Amino acid sequence: MAATCGSIIGACSAVNLVAPNDAAKKIVLEIFFWYEQTPFPSDIANQMANRRQFPVEKYESTLILPQEVSKSPLCHNSVTRWCKKSGYASGSKERSERCARLTSDVAAFTAARLNEYYANSFKSAYTMSAATQECRGCHAKGKPFEEGGFTRGKMNCEPCHDVATDHFSQAK
Repeated sequence: MAATCGSIIGACSAVNLVAPNDAAKKIVLEIFFWYEQTPFPSDIANQMANRRQFPVEKYESTLILPQEVSKSPLCHNSVTRWCKKSGYASGSKERSERCARLTSDVAAFTAARLNEYYANSFKSAYTMSAATQECRGCHAKGKPFEEGGFTRGKMNCEPCHDVATDHFSQAK
């Protein structure tokens, strides 16, 4: 479907299985915001692949793949931005390898956040973008429909909308 990145779905599912609801919400938000702001695949994942340290041979490649920040938790945005930067097609084995490495990055990040939570040392390091915070001034839960309460979200608005000029008419 190319909706939310599957690595995020898996990570958030795991978090919700092992962390209390209040902690899970904070960790899940951290995963989403981190994912939007991080260049993938990471240097660590690239180096591990280069040294053949991943046990999965299906996508095995020793290439150091280009990195790109997705600015979005959506698969199609993440893949599109990476493909444009790398020059590889979305159906290429390199794109599949990129997503495999990205998944290892997300799993490692999630495990580290859960370990911090259980060690009572978890602190959020990532926040929503400034543009999204500005949009949420009108487009947030609890706002009247006429004042922008017809939509809400916490993901970065900019990959899909020109936040300076995109003010959609009210859909009826």
